[in-house]
Amino acid sequence: MSDAVITALITSGFAFLGIVAGLLKRQDKKLSEVKEHTAEARKQVQNSHSTNLRDDLDKVISGLGQVLAGQARHDEALRQHGQEIGGLRRDLTHERAERLAVSERLDRHIDSVER
Repeated sequence: MSDAVITALITSGFAFLGIVAGLLKRQDKKLSEVKEHTAEARKQVQNSHSTNLRDDLDKVISGLGQVLAGQARHDEALRQHGQEIGGLRRDLTHERAERLAVSERLDRHIDSVER
């Protein structure tokens, strides 16, 4: 091999090593960013007590189901109360009409007796 070929190979080898070193440095920077983001995420979700986060979430979801079931019972009770109030209104309307009819009959009777 000639000196020119050897020089070209050495120069190319150093260039290749420089590129590889740059890629490794970029990868190392990305890994550092991933580590930082992971640490931040851990701070947000890591419990400060003895129970597991997933267990805590399961309890919350279960409790939410109970709240929704209670709300459904409450809605049913409100519907039933609405029906009962409607029945009372009908009864009062009927009683009012009967009372007015009795009052009119009584007035007519009093008028006929006074004459």
